[in-house]
Amino acid sequence: MNLGAVYELRERLETAAIAGVNLISEDFRLKRAVQQMEPLGKASPVFRKIELMAKKLVEPECEDRAGVLLDTLGLVDAVLCTQGSTQTEGEIEDLDTPASDGNIYYPASYSKLAPVLEAFRSTGSGRYAIVENAYETMPEIFEDYRMVYWMVKALGDVYAELADLVANKLEQRGEKVIPLLKQNFDREGKREMARRISVIEKIAGSKENEFYRFAAEAGSKEVREAAIGALRHDMSNLPLLLDLYKAEKGKLKEAVLTSLAYMDGEEAEKFWQTAMKKKPLEASGYLQYSVKDWASDLIADELDRQIEDYVSGIGKDEIKEAQTKEEEEKARAKAREKKAEARKILESLWRRAEGKHSDKICRCYEKIYRIFPKQVPEVLIHSLIQENHPSICRLAEEMYQAHGNDFLESVFLVSLLNNPAEQTYDEFSRWMAPENYVEEEPLKEGKGKMLRGFAQYFARIFYDENDGGYWVSREEFQVRGRAKARKIEAGFDLRWYSLLLKYPGRHDRGHRDTYSAYRSFYDEIVAGLYRPDVESLQRPYGEFFYEAMTPLLPTTEGVRMLKRCGWTDYRGILKNCIRKNSYATYVIRQLIQELPLTNEELADELDEAIQENKHRAINGIGLWEKWRDGLRSGISADKL
Repeated sequence: MNLGAVYELRERLETAAIAGVNLISEDFRLKRAVQQMEPLGKASPVFRKIELMAKKLVEPECEDRAGVLLDTLGLVDAVLCTQGSTQTEGEIEDLDTPASDGNIYYPASYSKLAPVLEAFRSTGSGRYAIVENAYETMPEIFEDYRMVYWMVKALGDVYAELADLVANKLEQRGEKVIPLLKQNFDREGKREMARRISVIEKIAGSKENEFYRFAAEAGSKEVREAAIGALRHDMSNLPLLLDLYKAEKGKLKEAVLTSLAYMDGEEAEKFWQTAMKKKPLEASGYLQYSVKDWASDLIADELDRQIEDYVSGIGKDEIKEAQTKEEEEKARAKAREKKAEARKILESLWRRAEGKHSDKICRCYEKIYRIFPKQVPEVLIHSLIQENHPSICRLAEEMYQAHGNDFLESVFLVSLLNNPAEQTYDEFSRWMAPENYVEEEPLKEGKGKMLRGFAQYFARIFYDENDGGYWVSREEFQVRGRAKARKIEAGFDLRWYSLLLKYPGRHDRGHRDTYSAYRSFYDEIVAGLYRPDVESLQRPYGEFFYEAMTPLLPTTEGVRMLKRCGWTDYRGILKNCIRKNSYATYVIRQLIQELPLTNEELADELDEAIQENKHRAINGIGLWEKWRDGLRSGISADKL
């Protein structure tokens, strides 16, 4: 339908409104536009109504000309608004936006988005908790393109923990977020731009090398430092890094050295040979990031030199040359001081051997073990997890054969990472036998108890529900994560669970941990291995954590685990917590709010605890009575 007549009528009506209603009776252009509406009026009732209103407007006897003009103009605008369209010639193509990382829009309500957006836009306290909770309870809102924009902006947040949280979440989105990170990138920027580079390099590695080189050319120190650090991903950057080493100072020079440690080839090797001769301790600190054989050999050579100096008898000649007893005492004191310093240097240098696997560095293990028997197994374990190189695996077996259980964890990890899961269980499950719990023989260090024995080795192992696999970490418990972990490709034999869940010392009071979410090292180990997809584990897990509530005190995290297991019996947990009288009042409140009991059941347990303790001077008993009465009056546990 051709709406040209309607558009012309609207134009004439607007002109009449500007010129004044007194001139309408003389406006021949308006009258002609009204006449042109007659064909449309016959085709549609709404156009007929417009025609009649317009005709009334131009009649001489119209009394309320201003009112009729406004009504007619309003109706015309409304009709044209519903009938309007925009089009162009050509074929339809997909929108190419450099800032899209997947979903452009997610239909989330304002009530969901508002608190998170406010947390990103404001600067007050408590914002981290809001964002973290949103990630846990409604992660879908972060798929919205508008939210991703604010996530990128939050990389520059003054609260570093919030910026780090967002950076981690952006890294998980993969390459699709890179265009948005590069959009409006400013080399003169500060924290935000530097973190953008860090996120990009963790996602893309050498793929974005040209971008790193661009950012390293000029700009703020923060941006250049991050960009220079990212140059380590591409070996072609070696000439540029060598030039930057001569030109830069301070933190920028440190960033250059860090990237140079990742380089390979003859030029890189010569550079570090010179550096090791000048400042061996400083140079080895940078080379700890390299696993190249030449880097391993450089550190091994320096270790040999330091070992020779250390064991040769520092200050021996000075003591012999002493003429008096006083001079001898001074010489001995100076020798002890020098030896302590040499030991410190040797220990620092040994830490740089982690992950390295050349023949020379492997030969150093036996020499260092004679000096640092405790540090050697730890470095070996970290090297296995970091590289799992055949040379390190063979070395673990050799050290175990030579020195026994000091290297038991090492050979366990070798099997775990390289052999079928069933084979690992068959070979090592004997160490979890009850007779090895309180045993004087198994371990050299300690008495073989749970946290000094084989069961402790499971603290490094955890199950990732998102990945559906088992990982072994350099770290233990809460700080463990994929960043410093290796996946156990062969899996984990489910027979281990029956041994872990029935281990004799599972609820030993001596293993309480004040800082653990479960109040027990061992509970934390077991929780890290929980598999919600294995139905046969649900009841045994529930029994394990319910039993732990009595000897080791209840915790909210323990209650959450019971819920995950589908546990139904929560009686006595609250009463036991109060009876122990070892918790702060706010923790007891948290437990009340976490337990899936009715108000009456919670009030009854509080009352029993109150009656048992009413003749004792206990802080908080008055508050317990207030909570009991409040629960019985219908107040929600969340409102206490």
